[in-house]
Amino acid sequence: MRRPPVRFSDLDGRRVAVWGLGLEGRAALAALSAHGIAASVAESDADVDVLRAAEVIVKSPGVPVSSALYASLVEAGVSFTSNTDLWLSSNSDRAIGVTGTKGKSTTSSAIAHLLAALGEEVSLGGNIGVSLLDAAPTGTVVMEVSSYQAQSISVSPRVAVVTSLFPEHLPWHGSEERYFSDKLRLVSQGASVVVAPGHDLALVERIREVLPKGATLHLTGEGLDADERGLHWTGVGSIAPADLPLIGVHNARNLALAVLAVAVSLDISASDPRALQLLDGVRTFQPLAHRMETVPSRDGRRWIDDSLATAPEAVIAALSVFPSEPVALILGGADRGLDLSPLAAYLRGRHAPVHLLLIGPAGARFGREQTVDLPHAAIEFGRMADAVEWGLSIANPANVVLLSPGAPSFDEYKDYADRARHMCELIAP
Repeated sequence: MRRPPVRFSDLDGRRVAVWGLGLEGRAALAALSAHGIAASVAESDADVDVLRAAEVIVKSPGVPVSSALYASLVEAGVSFTSNTDLWLSSNSDRAIGVTGTKGKSTTSSAIAHLLAALGEEVSLGGNIGVSLLDAAPTGTVVMEVSSYQAQSISVSPRVAVVTSLFPEHLPWHGSEERYFSDKLRLVSQGASVVVAPGHDLALVERIREVLPKGATLHLTGEGLDADERGLHWTGVGSIAPADLPLIGVHNARNLALAVLAVAVSLDISASDPRALQLLDGVRTFQPLAHRMETVPSRDGRRWIDDSLATAPEAVIAALSVFPSEPVALILGGADRGLDLSPLAAYLRGRHAPVHLLLIGPAGARFGREQTVDLPHAAIEFGRMADAVEWGLSIANPANVVLLSPGAPSFDEYKDYADRARHMCELIAP
């Protein structure tokens, strides 16, 4: 369902509240003030009187739509918007939006890098750490959009890129279907051009169901693709896996999506001289941290930091990078109740040994529910530090140790970066 767009001018003279005072909330207050709009502040749910007195609430992404308070405010007729919504309502024509359960940070960063390599004026913002309300006033803005942010929008970016889609953040959204629907608002609210991975047939079908009338859908696999042999663009050239800046087919596919997004955004065909520049730009892209990143260790093994892998499907992608090598996998963390059976099914069909080092509540649940008939050894540890200690020891027969936990970190750590930092400290030369 399309909602009317909300602009700053629509808030003039209305009772406005900002819900949440983190990065997004502070940016909202500053922007409202710059437009001459006074706003009250609700730092938390405890400020319920402030929220109930408002006609319009600028909601921070962290406030869940599944909460009883949110539902009661909607029922009372309060309107909601967000920084992402306010910015897109006036800037959608110069926006390339990227969402996906996994891969969105790599893909959005790669798009910005490729545009800059072509000499385009470009900036990066959104979920990647820079509020869109602080984005550059001119040029293309590549915006990474989380499901929390996508839920609030009434206008899609001109170009929408979807990297992947599988269940995550279900407590925040309330259900799997609501999560999928919220995520795909990046497409459904009027995108003109949509880019998606052609190999993911289920995702493509979901996109087709919400594709706006007149929008064009561009898929990898139609002349531009990535697989075990690297990245290929018919009529332009190829990049071998060893020359790609990231390891793993899933990362190569994210880079292919980035190339395709830039190509369709700027109308670059295979015969355009800029096509070769795009492939050269792929080679010079600097990967982001905590995404299949090899980190230094003192034991001679290859330690991989994939701490951002917080869903079982992401773990499968990481393990697939080493199809024939024994791997010690640090798996688990906080438990959000995600379905772990896809990972177990992958492990049942895998011949190369995986030594499962289970940590946290999610790891414990995997041990209880999924290891009965697995052809792989599993050891449960109280803390990640204990699993790392085992990984460093002579008891570990694997040459690859992979931190790809398939779960959030907040049972032990502040965030995924803090979890990775601790592992790196423990294994440092």
